[in-house]
Amino acid sequence: MKNDKVVLFEEKKDCCGCQVCMNICSNGAITMEEDEFGYLYPQIEDSKCMSCGMCKKVCAYQNGSQTNYTEKSYAAVSKSENIIMKSASGGIFGQLANDFILNGGVVFGCAYKHINSELIPIHIKAVTIEDLQRIQGSKYVQSNTGFVYKEIKKCLLEGKQVLFSGTPCQAAALRRFLGNKSYENLFIIDIICHGVPNSRIFNDYLKLLSKKSGKEVVDFSFREKGRGWGHCGSVAYLDKNNCFTKKIIPAGLSSYYTLFLTSVIYRENCYSCPYANAQRVGDITIGDYWGIEKQHSEYLTDNGGDMRHSDGISCILVNTENGEKLINNYASGLNLKPSAFEKVKQQNEQLVKPSKMNPLRDKVLNLYKEKGYIAVDNLHNKNLGLKKYFYLVYSKMPKPFMQFIRKIK
Repeated sequence: MKNDKVVLFEEKKDCCGCQVCMNICSNGAITMEEDEFGYLYPQIEDSKCMSCGMCKKVCAYQNGSQTNYTEKSYAAVSKSENIIMKSASGGIFGQLANDFILNGGVVFGCAYKHINSELIPIHIKAVTIEDLQRIQGSKYVQSNTGFVYKEIKKCLLEGKQVLFSGTPCQAAALRRFLGNKSYENLFIIDIICHGVPNSRIFNDYLKLLSKKSGKEVVDFSFREKGRGWGHCGSVAYLDKNNCFTKKIIPAGLSSYYTLFLTSVIYRENCYSCPYANAQRVGDITIGDYWGIEKQHSEYLTDNGGDMRHSDGISCILVNTENGEKLINNYASGLNLKPSAFEKVKQQNEQLVKPSKMNPLRDKVLNLYKEKGYIAVDNLHNKNLGLKKYFYLVYSKMPKPFMQFIRKIK
């Protein structure tokens, strides 16, 4: 017999879109639906709902999560040049995941999937190095986790070694789905997360790039290493003759990239995120080691060290015993240097507090809803003004000169 109607959340700020409620529902009563701006929220089909309340109980975002404080901190880079150049910063995830798969494990992370000519970020299972290459690199869009938590539990019960990488809210959702039970064969990586835009806005941006170029967009990288470590993207095109080309896009020239970096288009809950602090959900936390030139100049090649700043350097926070085991067993391919949480957090603000909502958010989202992404892009170009020419010149500078300019800054 049904009880009272289940209400998953009272306000949008109470839902992170992790999809764990959809995974726990044994009757398939919950689906994820877009709101007017493209953000996904769970919806209950009343005719299927048995009012068991499991969806409410499994919500880590509203009920709290198992968290830990960092025990050890490192500056780190992969020893593989190939992995570094395919990664956003020091190649930590790529290297750990590579060794994990070579030792018979399975890896879950975010990849682009081509669906109806769109690039949809979605969590996949990687069992080969070829699969893993799809997961590498930062994607500044919320990943659709689908039923990945169910699949992970199945792998764990089969005795497989599992490595999961995701945002802190996704990591917390996985722990809650597993009943906060400790699995010796599960290793969870959470990332230092600024916040997440949605897939619809991202793909509308890509469609605009396609329209302007007259070519199909087949890939997009937010962190193009060919121009050094920093904020520079690239878009890959395929023309009518199946010729493949890649164009560098400085962050300042990209409306989407700029909206991301200035905290305009994150989910509403991101601005009050309970995971943006020192208490970490993952066994390890990884991110860019921004500011390492101030905190550990002795590690850099310019000062006699062996880490090249231009290639990108990562930070690793070890938060649990399983995190320590992950580093001990799978980090032979990493160059690790000791650091401290107090140093890492100096220029990683989301280890201290959530991103602050940009005052332009409501204006931009309403403009997008009423007139489409082209109106948002036009607003960006208008606000850009003469800075557009600076970014154009900067993007064409030789890599060594760009590095010199960054040092001066």
